[in-house]
Amino acid sequence: MRVAEIMSSPVVVVHDYLKVEFLNDLFNRKNINAVPVLDPGGSIIGIVSSSDSAKCKDENLLVKDIMSTHIHVIVQNNRVKDAAATMVKHKVHHLVVMEEDKVTGMVSSLDLMKVLAES
Repeated sequence: MRVAEIMSSPVVVVHDYLKVEFLNDLFNRKNINAVPVLDPGGSIIGIVSSSDSAKCKDENLLVKDIMSTHIHVIVQNNRVKDAAATMVKHKVHHLVVMEEDKVTGMVSSLDLMKVLAES
């Protein structure tokens, strides 16, 4: 099974200049737990999760103040097994799926658990 078969797409993205207050609302409305962060030119510069925003005491801070710049990336054609190994190795719950420098999807640890539950 390939990443393309389980990834979430299209991807909700945010820009680094948005307030954390917006993030909390976005995570609730879209029922998601992480989003890639793009610069004004559309390049990926980080990732921010609902746990990052939940830990933030000041909702007036900007996304760039709380995002992680350590982005773990995978491509659509990789095996789901490789995605799981990457998450375990780096102790992360989300991978950004990229093709030709464009964000095309997201894979979460929950996506991997769904695959296991269905097999």
